[in-house]
Amino acid sequence: MKKNFIIRKYRSFSAVIEDSFGFFKIYGKDILKIVWKQNRIIVVALVFFYFLYVYSYLGKINNFFDVSRQHTGIGDYESIFLTFFIILLIILIPRLFAGIAGYLKTYDDDTGKVDEKEIKKMVKKKFWGLIGLTLAIGFFNFIFFFILALFSAAFGILGGEIGIFLFFFIYFFLIVSSVLYFSLSYYIYFFENQDVLSAIFGTTKYLKGKFWYSLGIFVLMVIITFLLRIVMYAPQAIYFLLKYILMLDKNDMSAYTGEGELIMTIISLFLFIGQLILWLLMVIFLAFLYFSIHEYHTGESLFKKINKIGIRENETGN
Repeated sequence: MKKNFIIRKYRSFSAVIEDSFGFFKIYGKDILKIVWKQNRIIVVALVFFYFLYVYSYLGKINNFFDVSRQHTGIGDYESIFLTFFIILLIILIPRLFAGIAGYLKTYDDDTGKVDEKEIKKMVKKKFWGLIGLTLAIGFFNFIFFFILALFSAAFGILGGEIGIFLFFFIYFFLIVSSVLYFSLSYYIYFFENQDVLSAIFGTTKYLKGKFWYSLGIFVLMVIITFLLRIVMYAPQAIYFLLKYILMLDKNDMSAYTGEGELIMTIISLFLFIGQLILWLLMVIFLAFLYFSIHEYHTGESLFKKINKIGIRENETGN
């Protein structure tokens, strides 16, 4: 029997991390089934063009090393494969986010069930809005980083070694803070049905009084996912190292064949799918963080529980 979660509640620092992993472990497979069902054509096409792009890219690497092998001719279409891949990724990511967020929004704390039809409606309804929000965030980020670049150029001329070190520390802090800020905007837009600008500027009220709490959890999430990526990429690194060693041995040409490229492409393909799953975990992480600070500021779910208790008591009394 699956454990039910109370999603909308305030959590301690460690509880946000623990419950995010717990929810992903129990319901991750169900979420993947739903998003796969709604996006299988896009996912298949994305994987197909990713495979062709990586295979052609690796072929060009071998050409760079002047490797004697049979040319497949695929490398001539590398830019086309990359273009289709990027277009499909731009379409898929908002749909995946809406699917995951929709799952959390329709999740019933008492039964652990969700409404698939409602999730499908949310994906269609929120798709263009999420695209618009991403473009708006991109615009604000462009201005933000442009100002930072100007400031860094001036500071690089005026500051000494210690000053430059402190500047880069502040620079890194501002970048991480901006990523956290704009990431939470997606959840405000989705769960509160806000317009794009209200979602972006509305993040301020949630971070007020909970900035260090939110930043600490976010940094810890990034570190955890980064470590998971290192473990995930270990097989690729080992294979690439072995292939490179064989490339140094002129007597062994097996490392230069199309077979080696195919193996490397398949490994890269699995790693890409793994990246999408890690991104799914990050979306759940940030959702639990959003619900926690939202509950801290509004107490919304607590009031709903109190109202439910009052209704039940009245029904019992009658």
